[in-house]
Amino acid sequence: MHRIKRLLLISLVLSLFIIPSYLFAGVYDLNIIDTPKAYASYKGDLQFEFSVYNRGGILTSAVLAITDYVFLGIYFDAGGFIGNEKIELNQPGVLARFLVSDGSSFLPPIALGYSYFMKGEHGKVNNVVVSGLYAVISHNFYMFGNDQNFSYGLRYPIIPLDFSAPENITVFAGTDIEISPAFSIKGEIENVQFTEGSWRENFYNFAFDFNIIDLLSIMLEFKYSPSIETVERNLTIGYYTQF
Repeated sequence: MHRIKRLLLISLVLSLFIIPSYLFAGVYDLNIIDTPKAYASYKGDLQFEFSVYNRGGILTSAVLAITDYVFLGIYFDAGGFIGNEKIELNQPGVLARFLVSDGSSFLPPIALGYSYFMKGEHGKVNNVVVSGLYAVISHNFYMFGNDQNFSYGLRYPIIPLDFSAPENITVFAGTDIEISPAFSIKGEIENVQFTEGSWRENFYNFAFDFNIIDLLSIMLEFKYSPSIETVERNLTIGYYTQF
């Protein structure tokens, strides 16, 4: 287990700092695993995702690009949906992203939005999925024949209401690394807080994303935090089309 933890941490560090020159922001990549990037979509793009996380929980989402700069959507979460445990239904939540800057001026790409924070039981407070506002900045550059992207930002929780407080603001950072048009690696650090002892709540996510065909992808995610002392495995299937 210690060897797995070291490999995950080493891989994440490499993806964040050493190999960003091979990063590519795919046309349909709206998120880096759980955290967003400063990218909206093309008008009419429609994205569906179905994620299976620990204890048989599922999180599904549907997102439609209203314009090139705005997309709106909805997500639905059900804990224990698969298996023999009691199903814990969450109220549907909202997804939104507004591109403030596309990077064509002196400003880098900047986006504001609203979404859930993390998939899985550890992304919940009192069995409610934590969701809220976020701001994200992406830095794009061209190197070695590929467009590059590194994204970072912060989140402010709104739901549940009793968790909505400045001390619960979190910071995230992440990258995508495209190995080939059919395969990419994703890495991120999320749920970072700057209070004493909060480092144990940090989550380190590492994922492999396979594009089976042009509009269908399968992503296997590994999520680790010192607070859970184990490696969670999540599976996400994504489908993308034009409305």
